[in-house]
Amino acid sequence: MTTFRKSLLATAAALAVGIASAPAQASTFASAILDINNFRLLHSSGAAYSSTDFTILQGTNDAHATAALNNVFANGTSSIPILAGTPNVPHQCVGAPCPALANNDFTPFPSPPPVPGSFGYADQDLTGASITIGATPAGAHARTRADASTAMNSIASGNSDVGTSTTFQFTLGGSDTMTVAFDATPYTQAYVSLGSGPDANANARLSWSINIVDLTTRLPVFTYAPHELNADSVRSRTDAMPGILTYTLPTAAYGSTSPLLSAGTSYQITIQHNTLANALQQELPEPDSVAVLAVGMLAMSIALRRRKS
Repeated sequence: MTTFRKSLLATAAALAVGIASAPAQASTFASAILDINNFRLLHSSGAAYSSTDFTILQGTNDAHATAALNNVFANGTSSIPILAGTPNVPHQCVGAPCPALANNDFTPFPSPPPVPGSFGYADQDLTGASITIGATPAGAHARTRADASTAMNSIASGNSDVGTSTTFQFTLGGSDTMTVAFDATPYTQAYVSLGSGPDANANARLSWSINIVDLTTRLPVFTYAPHELNADSVRSRTDAMPGILTYTLPTAAYGSTSPLLSAGTSYQITIQHNTLANALQQELPEPDSVAVLAVGMLAMSIALRRRKS
């Protein structure tokens, strides 16, 4: 009997060491980046609209960046009149490492694993304008990113959303169509490691659109939301479907033309540009805790055998 107990204890010790030396691996990651370059509003002739083409032109460029981890938030906002300049919200970060990247760095992280840490991160940058203003030619450049990352052995959720929107009211001096023209580079990625927990998930998506509304009728007269920058960009992974899923397209030209816009009619144009990412995982038992549990179970087995003997 003594020999049997010694054998069981040796087995328990070996099991404990084996489990403790095999760390639990669990992580989730999501990233969304959208680069819109050389964005212009064009006449039917192909020439860019100028501030002098409008009898009324007023509105704002608005930007926000929000990062979150475990319900701790970091926020940045900015709003600037469209004829006065463009907003550049500093990057926002919660968790570690923070900041995860240099300000206005829109380069994708290396594909996991490993994930780059546990954090929520958001950044935004907007330069230029969609129309010619004074001596400055038309050509706006808008970039946004959102990242969420959870490292191993943690109960964590990371959420980031960042966006840029431009809204202005205008009245044309002469009737004409309005063509939207720009280059876009979309990128999204979602990753969940095997065994991250039953509720683990990672999601990334983009959202971009432009709308023109007739302010007299309150009806939309033009909408453009290319699927490549919206529904096609959605990427998601879960514990049931682990691994990595990436959406990336080469830089390409996009464009669409409105119906005829009447001179003297008041319109409102809204341009929305958003990137969103979130990641969630459940905590896995620490290896040391599992080892203690294994030893305890074997000790109980020994005690039961003692009683029977």
